[in-house]
Amino acid sequence: MVKREIRRKGGGMRELKVEVAEIKERCGAKHKVGDQFYIRGEGTIEIPKGKRVCLFALNSLFPFLTAKQREDELPDDDWIAETEYLTCPDPKGVVFRVTCLD
Repeated sequence: MVKREIRRKGGGMRELKVEVAEIKERCGAKHKVGDQFYIRGEGTIEIPKGKRVCLFALNSLFPFLTAKQREDELPDDDWIAETEYLTCPDPKGVVFRVTCLD
């Protein structure tokens, strides 16, 4: 069983960083390794100026991102706490790393 040491009193939404960790073969949206975007507050996406986020990748990440923002409300042995790498739906595409900022 995984025990998380950080427990936020009163819950709240965690802020997340989503970073391109790997591009397997190609990315139609032209993501590059190291590109990042952020999930802030109650579901706001912050994209650095001049960057973009692939709608198809975002659609596949969305259910995980919303659960990860509420990670402190999940059971200690939930798979969300142990997962940080996810892929876009294109099998030749992008691997994203999701980390909590707080």
